[in-house]
Amino acid sequence: MNFGPKRGHPIFIFENFLKDFGLLVIAIFIGLVKGDMSVITQNIPVLIIVLAGPVGRVVQYLFTDYSIDDEKLIVRSGFLSKKTLEVPISTITTVDFSQRILHQVFGAYRLNIDNASNISEQKTKIKMTFSKQDALMVRSLLVSGRKGIDGLNLAADDGDGRKEEGQAYQVKASELLLMGAIKSKGIFLLQLIGLLSAGSAYFNVTQTVVDSGLGRLFASMSLLQTIMMMIIVVFLLAVICGSAGCLIRYYGFHVLDNGEAIKIEYGLLTKKRYTIQKKKISGFSYDQSLFMRWIGMGTLHLFAIGYGSSGDEESSEEPILFPLIKTAPMRRVIGEILPEMKRESEYEQPQKGSLRYFFYNAGLFFSLMLLLLSVYYSQTIAFCKDLWVVGILLVILSIAGIIMQYKNAAIYGNDENISLSYGGFRKKTVFVKTSNVESVSEQASYFKHKKGITSVTVSYIAPLSEANKKVKNISIEAFENIRAKLIY
Repeated sequence: MNFGPKRGHPIFIFENFLKDFGLLVIAIFIGLVKGDMSVITQNIPVLIIVLAGPVGRVVQYLFTDYSIDDEKLIVRSGFLSKKTLEVPISTITTVDFSQRILHQVFGAYRLNIDNASNISEQKTKIKMTFSKQDALMVRSLLVSGRKGIDGLNLAADDGDGRKEEGQAYQVKASELLLMGAIKSKGIFLLQLIGLLSAGSAYFNVTQTVVDSGLGRLFASMSLLQTIMMMIIVVFLLAVICGSAGCLIRYYGFHVLDNGEAIKIEYGLLTKKRYTIQKKKISGFSYDQSLFMRWIGMGTLHLFAIGYGSSGDEESSEEPILFPLIKTAPMRRVIGEILPEMKRESEYEQPQKGSLRYFFYNAGLFFSLMLLLLSVYYSQTIAFCKDLWVVGILLVILSIAGIIMQYKNAAIYGNDENISLSYGGFRKKTVFVKTSNVESVSEQASYFKHKKGITSVTVSYIAPLSEANKKVKNISIEAFENIRAKLIY
């Protein structure tokens, strides 16, 4: 046995403190406020509930050990019910390091180990927490078993201050701030609105606004003016918070390509370090919000089996390769990382006659319904007399999004790589190795087929969330050209 059997670092017990110890902390706090801890100590059901998380975490730590031999990683766990998991080292795709503040204080590293079975429902993501010395040893054994791909670039982690050589890419702090300001704000805006709504209900913000000068200001404004002001304020908050959050999350972002593996390191409060074998990379995706496209920039991701979202927030990774990169050098960079991506072909876009098919859209139908409602309320409620303008704007935005879907839809394929482009206000371009494509299918109604128009779906080896992409209303000839390039 090259390593272990050995338990992890004791800090493992407290990694998910709020989740495992939250009820106990709340119970103790209530007891201290009341000055009577008997509400906990003498109430057996309450005591069982509040201690379930901490005791379970301690038991998990005490009865889980890890060992590594020449061929496999072995995880034995369980107190009453024993479980043994064996993962062949040859199937391991990534060895990821991360450090939250607690790990940094106690000199511990969290390792996330992924293997190829993560493409299926049989999840085998393994999470371990070790001291620095043990973590480096585990990483070295797992990576050396994959035929010479060395470990993560931790600079001085080997004790000699040796830095690994290779092609390095550094992201500036100004670029991170810009990324946070111009990336899509849809999800953030919804979260912010929800937070403000909950906060106003708890702190009675509405009454405070009414009692202040802002209340008189809002009273003097029409409904349309109030809506527009709220949109502007919320959007500015989203830009400021997005920039700050992006800088904190991706602080010090840099990429090292040593020829065999891609190594990514970033983070301020939570430090993350990933190593991805280049031979395991299936392709890339290039995401652009509307603002990003205006300045010719976007975010570049990669997809590889076992790397990305796992459904577990504490161990999932964001498969990001460059937070912000210009469109022009983007193809050069992915060609340097994967030579199979160097060759470009001419995109085939929807024919002019296919534009009308993009208008068969549920979003457009919904916006038209909202327009009718806004017109109705504008005529029946005095305060809502300008609400129809909002309805008009929603319809215009919906139509603009549909036209952009038509312009963004494109596909090409050659013997080395296939690319798909799709999306409306947010455009996404996918590049996949032809050898990793599993299937190409097309589907359309009888009448669209008669017109030579179809929707093409490309399925390839990647995590489930990225494994299938569709381009709508492309010519059947484009589908035939893609299918002819597949390597069976």
